[in-house]
Amino acid sequence: MSGRHVLVPLKWLKAHEQYVASRVEQLQHHFLHRDAIDYAIVADERTGTVIDGHHRLEALRRIGTTWAPAFLVDYRDPRISVHTWREGEKAPEKEEVVARAAAGDLFPPKTTRHDFVRQLDPVDVPLEALRAPDAMGRPTFQPRA
Repeated sequence: MSGRHVLVPLKWLKAHEQYVASRVEQLQHHFLHRDAIDYAIVADERTGTVIDGHHRLEALRRIGTTWAPAFLVDYRDPRISVHTWREGEKAPEKEEVVARAAAGDLFPPKTTRHDFVRQLDPVDVPLEALRAPDAMGRPTFQPRA
């Protein structure tokens, strides 16, 4: 699976699942203590739909950053598959995931589990860069309007 690491406008990312508040609080504390975020949010390059990283997304919103580190992928790639965490439950189709993200009609937490071809490496982006209007010169992605 190909993709690229860039900083994206935080407001462009669209969750498709609700988050667990206690997990968001843990991550928020972790990021503030390290003064950095360690792993990127995985998102669709066309729509901004979050594929993995809902808790990281909400933690960054609470911290008040402008940017989020993202690993952008083509969600249409057949090597990305959707499963569910709950035994006996049918996983939603990718189209439903994108549609619900766009509409703000969120699934319950941990409804989807996406399988990827590769393991993501840490990004370790300082919070200072995520707060800066110019991202401190780091590579950024500006979605089409």
